[in-house]
Parts: sequence; C-alpha cells; structure tokens
Amino acid sequence: MQRLFVISLTELNYEKKDLNVPFSEKRQTIGYLARIITNAIFLSHSLREKVTIRVYIEKPISHIIQIDSATIKYLGPELRSLASLILKAKKKFQEALTNNYFTNNTWLEANPGFFVRLATNPFQDLSIQVDSPNPLVYLISDINNKTSDAESYTLKGFEKLILNLSEKRSTFIIYLPLVTEQISKIPIDSQDFIIRKIAMSEKIDYARLTNIVNIILDKSS
Repeated sequence: MQRLFVISLTELNYEKKDLNVPFSEKRQTIGYLARIITNAIFLSHSLREKVTIRVYIEKPISHIIQIDSATIKYLGPELRSLASLILKAKKKFQEALTNNYFTNNTWLEANPGFFVRLATNPFQDLSIQVDSPNPLVYLISDINNKTSDAESYTLKGFEKLILNLSEKRSTFIIYLPLVTEQISKIPIDSQDFIIRKIAMSEKIDYARLTNIVNIILDKSS
C-alpha cells in the first residue's frame, strides 16, 4: 500500500546550533516534526517501502519539503540525523530561491530522497503522485485542534476503520496539521480527493499516532 503523510506547519525556523540547546523552543518544534517523520518511514532500523512524507511550510515563503523513502540516503534512525537533513533541504531551497531556480511546478532534489518546491497548499499536485484515483484523505485532529464536524474514534475503533478501508484502497493519505490554522489548507472542494475528518477520543500526539497508523497498515499488508 502506498502511504502518504502530509504535515503542515506555519514556520520552520531553526539552525544547526539549535539542535544542541536542550530546552530550546526551536528544538522542541523540529524534534516533534522529526519524531513524526521518523515514525512514518522507519520500520525498526530499516526504511519502509512506498512511503512519502510532505512537509508544507507556510512562512516566510510557502513551500514543500517532500521525502521519498524509496530514494532516501544518509539517514540514520536518530532524530538528529533527520533534523540535519531537513535543515540541508531548507538551505538548498533558500539558495534556489536566490538564484530564481523555481517555476510554479519545479522540484529540486536537495539531498537524495529530499525534494523541495514552491507551493500554495500542502496538496498541490499530489493527485498525480498517487496510485489510485480519488483517494481518501484523513484529516486527523489531535487533542488540541479538534474540529466540530469530525468523527470521533477510540483507538480500537480507529484501527477497525483503517483495516476495513485498507482492503478497498491502494493509497492511504493522512493529513496532520500541527497548528489549528493549518486545517483550512486542505482543499475541501477538490475533485481529486475525498476528505474524511477524524478526531481521536484519547490523548494521542501525532508522533505516536503516526506509529500506530503504520502498525495497523502493516497488519493488512
């Protein structure tokens, strides 16, 4: 099964030195993001197949960092390794901007398996990368950003839902907005996606939820 994890955040403002500051607020942000991504692509100490992670960063210039598990290199299982590669991708993006490299749909491979591009929303041109037409997108609300129209599920009910749907579809997309304002970035009126909003009834952060989703999907493989 093809798995896509789409993460959106307002800003990713950190430098390499922030990784060495234990209680830095910037380190907490990149640390949390790195945990989500690591849980998405690692199976023990090897990489999962057919996993794509999109990180949409809105400010100061909206863009996407996309990670492809099939082509990624030089990534260790520790969070610091991933955070460093994201930082390299960020710097490559900034350099390309300075050199006017990008057009509307240009991708730049910043590192093996790491790609960057300009984008106005997290799902830009995503439909052409999936294996099946009209895939379901799961907008998962965490304990801090539940939406009033979301379906509420216990962990057991969520597992049953995912297992049932995985038998019918070849593509699984999960959208994880790290701040409430990013929920509006999903193209609800898109003809390319079917949106399903889900809220967990238990307190589970996105990093743990990502791991749970992979475990559930592994059962169906």
